[in-house]
Formats: sequence, C-alpha cells, structure tokens
Amino acid sequence: MKIETKLLESKTLIDNPIDLNYLINDAADIISLNDVNVKGTIYRKYDEVTFNLTVTLDVVQKCTYTLKPVTYPLTFDTEILFSNDLETYDYVPTDIIDLDEVIFAEILLHKEVNVYHESANPSDFQDPKETHPAFKSLKEKYKD
Repeated sequence: MKIETKLLESKTLIDNPIDLNYLINDAADIISLNDVNVKGTIYRKYDEVTFNLTVTLDVVQKCTYTLKPVTYPLTFDTEILFSNDLETYDYVPTDIIDLDEVIFAEILLHKEVNVYHESANPSDFQDPKETHPAFKSLKEKYKD
C-alpha cells in the first residue's frame, strides 16, 4: 500500500487488509503472513507523518527444530514517525510511503523469535552432554 504524504489530511483513518507475502523472501523463518489488517490513524503535521496503528495477522512460521509450519495469531500496536527530527524519527519522510515495507519490518520486530511444533522434541536435536575427561576420574573416585 503506497501512501502519498502530500495528499494526506491532518488526520486520516485507515482500516485496510494488506498482502505482505511478496516480502517473505527477506525473512528466512516465515512461511506466510495471512489475514494482515492495519487499522489506526495517520496524523500529518507539515512534513511530519505519524502512524498510530494496530496490526493483526496470522503468522505461519517454521518450527525452530523441525521446520514444520506453526501458525499463531499476532496483534500489536505501534507508532511510526516519519520526521526530519533526528532525535525522534523512525524514518525520514518521503513523498510516497510504502506502508507494506514498514509494516513488514514491524512484524519482524514483534513476531516470536522461536516457535515449536507440537511434535518437536528438543532432546532429539541436542547433543548429549558429556563429562570433561579431566572430571571423569573424580566422579569415579568420589562415587560414594
């Protein structure tokens, strides 16, 4: 979704579904992003644009162990500021804002780092812990 900043009113409401699946190649652990909806308010004051948004979606992500798909809902609120003020800005303002890329970046920040499929057994993917050879003799000596 492209937003032309010069055409924005001082306050604009937004409630749109967006398709972000074309951006998934940039994220190694995401399989798909389904039912993405962006709802909120866009404020424009001179050359500064502020997005106060609530993003809802279903994330399909690869299991950390098995790489099987794990689906979970994700909802978060975010405030994104396009400004020339170097102390407060998230992004530098442009004539056209690509909201898809901004929302995708926010999803990457808010998604789970690790997800686990219900069939995943972590012990199947971990090396057994071995005692260091220097301590094996001590263990035998103080077995009592």
